[in-house]
Amino acid sequence: MAHWRTLLAALHRYLGIGLCLLFAMWFASGLVMLFHPFPALTEAQRFACLEPIDLGTTAVHSSLFERASTDDTEALRLTSLMGRAVVHRHGAGSIDTYWADTGDGPIRVSTAHATSVAERCGHGPASNVETIGDDQWTVHEGFAGHRPLHRVSLDDPSGTVLYVSSRSGEVVQQTTRTQRGWNWVGSVPHWIYPTVLRRHWELWDSLVWWLAALGSVGTCVGLILGLIRWRRSAKSAVSPFRGALYWHHVSGLGVGLVVLAWILSGGLSMDHGRLFSTGAPTGEQRSRVAGTTRFDGNPQTIFGVNQPIKEIEWLRVAGRSYIAARTGSGMQQLATTDDTAQVFGASFSSELFAGVRSTLVPGADLTEQAVLDTFDTYYYGREHAPRRLPVLRLRYDDPASTWLHLDLTTGRLLERLDSSRRTYRFWFNALHSHDLPWMLERPALRLSWMSLLCAAGFLFSCNGVWLAWKRLRVLRA
Repeated sequence: MAHWRTLLAALHRYLGIGLCLLFAMWFASGLVMLFHPFPALTEAQRFACLEPIDLGTTAVHSSLFERASTDDTEALRLTSLMGRAVVHRHGAGSIDTYWADTGDGPIRVSTAHATSVAERCGHGPASNVETIGDDQWTVHEGFAGHRPLHRVSLDDPSGTVLYVSSRSGEVVQQTTRTQRGWNWVGSVPHWIYPTVLRRHWELWDSLVWWLAALGSVGTCVGLILGLIRWRRSAKSAVSPFRGALYWHHVSGLGVGLVVLAWILSGGLSMDHGRLFSTGAPTGEQRSRVAGTTRFDGNPQTIFGVNQPIKEIEWLRVAGRSYIAARTGSGMQQLATTDDTAQVFGASFSSELFAGVRSTLVPGADLTEQAVLDTFDTYYYGREHAPRRLPVLRLRYDDPASTWLHLDLTTGRLLERLDSSRRTYRFWFNALHSHDLPWMLERPALRLSWMSLLCAAGFLFSCNGVWLAWKRLRVLRA
């Protein structure tokens, strides 16, 4: 037994020496992230940069519908660029933009156009514009279809920088001086997210995964040793140690669980199907929800010409074609594109999916369906990660106990939650973000609680840094 204790102590000691600074950084940067999340363009900000579409002069060339209906088009949208309507075709992770009236394209947006688009957002005049592939705030692969990007710096008190897609002419990211400053000590170190590393996704993914795995092992070993050595001594009812080692032992018995929960769940943020399912619907499921109909319908003849519409999207839902006309964030009207040209509300009826819902999980029966108008444990949004309502939840009796969520605003299949993915929701989200409904309903309490835990984890990690420094000095002597 003594031999195994010695081996465990050595493992804990040297993993601690290697990782204690990383632990301290994770807790300190995590505390910053509670107040300053990574910059992201909100829907309200995106719509503020769009100009109204002149429907009176807008007609969509038939070739655009033909092209969209015969290739891998996933979405088709219409906006206005420099007073002229353009159609954006999304597919296979890319976006191409065409002039709506002639069908010519794909077009490429110049720096002059990008500057005008950025200045429409209302922050101030442009002071500098440059074309880039990516930078710290746009390195995520979600921006790949828009590259190269025009980075436009604005002359305003907030030091706003806007990123305009060269392929669509739309603003796709926004940062301010304050956001950039705080995130250099928040999200960037916390995610180990420097651009030079993040460009190599597989390397970055593996590095974070293995660091978290080693950290979890070191913490587990520390908890085991803490329990083994929990005994009364002449000076303490808990620990036989003195000084910094005493505080490391005593605080570790409590804070160690917090450390383990966050390091373990942080590693699971990089799971990507390693241990749990991914939650992504299959291509077949998406196709069944959309149906085989083609994109069609001229918005000019359906909505008239007097509404200040900023975006129009063609939708394929359950085998029919629709148009969504949007005047702002969360504000839309839907219409059919057939001869009836019926304009209706902001969301689809759940009954629209009656013909396809029983086919989405082959070999399984639909056991329950419900329209969610409020968030719950498995479908919810947060201030910095909003989600739309209402959604349709479908439950099936297949071996994986699959749930599907369909967005009734767009008619698209959002996610597939099988039993594995619902378990992941607790192992990652609940442990890492403490985002159970009763906590989300009390944001001030949640923020205070998580701040307290981050501070405790940081102080505990600093104690480990001091012990590591003392050990290294002994080894060097």
